[in-house]
Amino acid sequence: MFTKEDFTVFAEPTLAARMTLIRERLDPKFAEAAKTIVPLLQQFDQPVFAHIAKHQRRHKNPPPNTWVAFSTSRRGYKMLPHLELGFWDDRLFLWLACLRESKTVPQLLAGIEPIMTKLPGQWLIADDHTTKATIALSPTTLTQKITRFETVKNAEFLIGQVYVAKDPIWTTPDVLWTQIQRRIADLAPILDQLVQNVAACEADK
Repeated sequence: MFTKEDFTVFAEPTLAARMTLIRERLDPKFAEAAKTIVPLLQQFDQPVFAHIAKHQRRHKNPPPNTWVAFSTSRRGYKMLPHLELGFWDDRLFLWLACLRESKTVPQLLAGIEPIMTKLPGQWLIADDHTTKATIALSPTTLTQKITRFETVKNAEFLIGQVYVAKDPIWTTPDVLWTQIQRRIADLAPILDQLVQNVAACEADK
């Protein structure tokens, strides 16, 4: 599915050249990946839709990253909890994300801590999808990031994993893709809880 050569897209310095390579090389891979990812996420009644980044607001500078996002809305994803899979110039990222646009839902993160503490293996968390900064998931950092999301206006909440270009796993792309699918399956119950929280909020309106 994804290979180390995919990072060469970001070596193109101009907007037009980079966007051409994104459309030709990465977007078809995102579309193909979606065929596998959507069924992994559909553990609840609502359908899941794939949204490949269009970068329509880019008129001068080339995008520093690109992605496909999965949400329960056909119209968009930023206002909802969603899964993102994409590239920076030096890493592939997989995030279950609640962005600042989703803060219209009170208690959005309610009930996720017990699920997250049962996640197998090592995970990362972050609070800003526009940067590469991450920290390791632990009971302490989880509580800190949830509190920050709930109390700081522009804070976001992301949990997932990144695969830097120098990681040996890139020598075995099939192993990488299998691991990504396994992590998505692990994240699906958390997304399910978040979707339920959104639905409960809508029902109370």
